[in-house]
Amino acid sequence: MNPSMPPNNKPDMQEKQQHILVIEDDDFMGTLLQFVLERQHMQVTRVSDGRSAQAWIDQNPAADAVVLDLMLPQLSGMDVLTHLRQHPAWAHQPVLVLSALDTGGDIARAFQAGASDYLTKPFNPEELMARLRHGLTQSQGVERAARA
Repeated sequence: MNPSMPPNNKPDMQEKQQHILVIEDDDFMGTLLQFVLERQHMQVTRVSDGRSAQAWIDQNPAADAVVLDLMLPQLSGMDVLTHLRQHPAWAHQPVLVLSALDTGGDIARAFQAGASDYLTKPFNPEELMARLRHGLTQSQGVERAARA
């Protein structure tokens, strides 16, 4: 992994900083994700277990996107994903699953549960950002179409 990728140009002061919810129990991985995302001028909220993630989702406005590990303590990432997709405010937000689970069955189950994209660990930060930005762009297009 190369966390030293160059940061994007700073966002226009009138442009809203994108908020990413990172649900990751491994402290090193969570810190790495936070570093990568903040270098791209994104606001990051970190949650480290499934029950806390579920509570955060229930009590807060939807983040612009979610990075979700599947192997979480207390409540699995798959359960969190299912809960998130049933919550009206969160139902259409992009969810990038980032997991060490790399079998076709694991990946298929995540997509069936509502994942927008899937990336396996270890990951390349540039690929993570490309996939996350793609999900954010797709989501913004859906929002604009819904308002039209």
